Amino acid sequence: MLKPAGKEFSGTDQRAPLNEALRRHGQSVPGQTAGRLFAMACVSLEITQRCNLDCTLCYLSDRAEMAKDVPLPILIDRIGMIHRHYGAGTSIQISGGDPTLRKIEDLEAMCRHIRSLGMRSCMMTNGIKASREMLSRLSIAGLDDLALHVDLTQERAGYETEAALNAVRLEYIARASGLGLRILFNTTVYSGNIRELPMLARFFRDHADKITLASFQMQADTGRGLLRERDGAITQNSVMKALSDGMGLPLDFDVASVGHSLCNRYTSVLAAGGAVISPLTNRAVIEDTITAMEKIDRRSAGNLDVARTLLRLTKQNPALALRLLREAGRWLWRLRSGLWRARGRVHRMGILVHNFMDATKLDRERCESCVFMVATGDGPLSMCVHNAERDAHIFAPAQIDTPQGPKWWDAETGQVRETPHAANTPTKAPMPLKRLKGRQRFEADQARKAGGS
Repeated sequence: MLKPAGKEFSGTDQRAPLNEALRRHGQSVPGQTAGRLFAMACVSLEITQRCNLDCTLCYLSDRAEMAKDVPLPILIDRIGMIHRHYGAGTSIQISGGDPTLRKIEDLEAMCRHIRSLGMRSCMMTNGIKASREMLSRLSIAGLDDLALHVDLTQERAGYETEAALNAVRLEYIARASGLGLRILFNTTVYSGNIRELPMLARFFRDHADKITLASFQMQADTGRGLLRERDGAITQNSVMKALSDGMGLPLDFDVASVGHSLCNRYTSVLAAGGAVISPLTNRAVIEDTITAMEKIDRRSAGNLDVARTLLRLTKQNPALALRLLREAGRWLWRLRSGLWRARGRVHRMGILVHNFMDATKLDRERCESCVFMVATGDGPLSMCVHNAERDAHIFAPAQIDTPQGPKWWDAETGQVRETPHAANTPTKAPMPLKRLKGRQRFEADQARKAGGS
C-alpha cells in the first residue's frame, strides 16, 4: 500500500512532502495546519510490544509479544532519523505495547536524546506502572507530555463504566501534577461507551486546568482485539455531537484542520472557573493567523513554539496582532463569569477525534496524507499502514552500526546477526498460553471450557 519514507528527507523545507500530499488530495484548506506549521504532527517510537493489559480493541498483532524489546542503540538511531525527516519541534510518542515495562534508565536516555535534538517527547501509557517516582525522573530527563489511555476496552477489574473509571483518571492526574508535564488522555470510542461520551466530555472540561488534550480514537478493525468492525452509529459526526453535548456548547471542529478531514477532527476550548467557550468561532481570524504563522520561518520545518511564534507575528504583522488582541478580549468577556473564581487564570484544552482505518480498508489518499507516523527501520510509515502490516515491520532485521561494520538485530530471537535474515514474519512456533491475548486468548479459553465440559 505505502512504503516507508526512506532514511531521511533531502529537501530544504521538511514541511514540503506533507504539504504537497495534502494539496494533491484536496486537503489544503485555509485552516490547515499540517504541512504548514509543522512537518509532522507526531511520530510513534515503539520501544516494546509487551503490554500489561489485554484490551478488547488492540492494534498489536496476534504474535507481537513474540518480539523482543528493541535495543536502545537502535531506538536512539531512530530518534535521529525522525529528526532528519521532520526537524526540531516534532513530537515523538514513546509507545508500545506499554513503554513503562522497559527499564527506567532506557526511558530516561530516550527523553534526554529527544530533548537534545530540540524535539518533544510524549510517553503513551495505560498508567498502571507510571508511578510518581517514575514520572518525576522522566520529567527531569526531559519528558514533555504524558498521554494516559484509560477506557472500558481495557477491562480493568472493578470498573464497569467510564464514570467509574474517572477515579482512575483522577488518580493519574494526581500522580503527574506539579511535575511540569502536559497531561493528555486517550479514549477508544466503541459501542460499549458511546453513550458515556457526553459525561466524559464534561469530566475533561471540568479538569481543563490539568488536562492539555482529550483524544478520542474511534474503533477500527485492526490488530488482535476481540472486537472487530465498528458499530455504524459511531461516526465522526456522532462523536463530535456527543462531545459538544457534553461540553455544553457547539464545538468548532471545522475551522482548524490537522491533516486529512476523514482522519482527524480538531477543536479546542478555553476554560476558567467553570466557564467554557470555543476560541475558534471567528474563522477569518483563525485562518489568517495560520497563514501568517506559516510564513514566519520558512527555513525551519519544526513545530515552532506557539508563544515565540506569536511574538514574531506581533512584530511582523501588527494589523493581525491587533485583530487577535480584540478577539482575545472577546474571549475574556465570554469567560467573565468564571474569571473571578479562577483568579484570572484561563486554560486551553485541545479535543481531537481520530478516525483510524480498518486493516483491510486502507485508503491510499488518507495514508499519503497521514500526520501520525511510526518510526520503522526503513523510515517513517503511516500508523494505519503499520498496524495493518505490523509483523512485517517489527520482525524485519534492524541494522546496528558497529566498529566492525553493520550487523542486524533479530526481533524474534533478540540476537545480533552478521547478515540480515530473510524472514520478515516470525516462525509459527506455538505461543505460550500465558502470552496469548485478544482473539487467541478467547479461543484458548473457549477450547479449555469445551474440553472440561
